[in-house]
Amino acid sequence: MNYHIELSQGAVRDLKKLDRPLRDFLYQQFHEISASPYHSPKLKGEFQDLRSYHCRYQGVDYRIIYYINEAGKLIIIALVGSRENLYKELRRRMQK
Repeated sequence: MNYHIELSQGAVRDLKKLDRPLRDFLYQQFHEISASPYHSPKLKGEFQDLRSYHCRYQGVDYRIIYYINEAGKLIIIALVGSRENLYKELRRRMQK
């Protein structure tokens, strides 16, 4: 059974900044995540409740950081972006 995907407000802003082909590629990756959400590794330390899905688009590494709500069969996408400064941005968002 596939999980439902929900985007955080931050993830929506992240996606709006990207060009359409990259956005379409990432939406395809969301479907991959919904089919097998536990395939991606858990993060460590302060982000241990989150998972990181790794993908590559035109030679650039991207990460999709998400949380699984098992009770609601829901995946909440918290952050989407290139690997560069991603965890710094995640830390900033989690402090809000």
